[in-house]
Amino acid sequence: MSQLLEGIKIVQSSNEISWENCVLLSAGTEQASVSTDQASTPYCNNSLVPRLPWRTPTAPERQILFSSKLKKLSDLYVSIMSIPQNILFHLNELGNVEHHTALNYVLQKERVKKGISLIQEHIETFRLQSAELSKYRIGWNEPNQMTVTVGTDRCRVGLHIDNQRGSSLHRISINLGSDPRYFLFINLSIQQLYYLVSQTDGNVVSKTSGSSRICRAFMQLFPNYPVVKLRVDPGQAYIAPTEHITHDGCTEGTNSLDVFFTMRTIFDEPCRV
Repeated sequence: MSQLLEGIKIVQSSNEISWENCVLLSAGTEQASVSTDQASTPYCNNSLVPRLPWRTPTAPERQILFSSKLKKLSDLYVSIMSIPQNILFHLNELGNVEHHTALNYVLQKERVKKGISLIQEHIETFRLQSAELSKYRIGWNEPNQMTVTVGTDRCRVGLHIDNQRGSSLHRISINLGSDPRYFLFINLSIQQLYYLVSQTDGNVVSKTSGSSRICRAFMQLFPNYPVVKLRVDPGQAYIAPTEHITHDGCTEGTNSLDVFFTMRTIFDEPCRV
């Protein structure tokens, strides 16, 4: 199966985003190898990553991927938003950090602390107030990596679904670096993956199977299904239900340190973002 199915939409919530040029599709998925990229952190055994080459989506595929609004507020979605310039002004120095060892020093500067505080205040204006709010994290990734998430074994896990923690539905991740970063995802929910896998081979998964097993089984059974590569420029953020979809971050083609702010909560309808 190589044809995109109707699933999770990229909601075009802002006129400031160049939606026409922000998405590519992979040729499917494959097992990571030493030739996947030249990053210093190796892949875990049997990790799965997008299969090259990337290509632009066709017009029918764009109709499947994009929507201007949600049909129901309960629908899962992915979106991009721009962070206001008056906030980014305080955080410009983070984009000049050349090595991760200097990051903590820069984060202690009062101007940067002010910017982090303003980000949190900004998020309060469009998150669901009754929702759980995780502690924020400032993180970094090496440049030019096909996928970035490192597991407990200190190796990269490849495409995955986050473990569920509490009631948070969405993750926001803000690009505070100087290069674009990318959000990789398969546009199908864990429920859709389970249905497709069980209909194809009922012995592979069961209703008690964990999300990691289900997403891996899907990619193994349907290796030609495309991965979406969504560009997130400096000063932009993605919002995504990372505990419900197969995904990872990506710094492919970049040269500078990837610096980001992230936290989990439930956000209001994307038209308010």
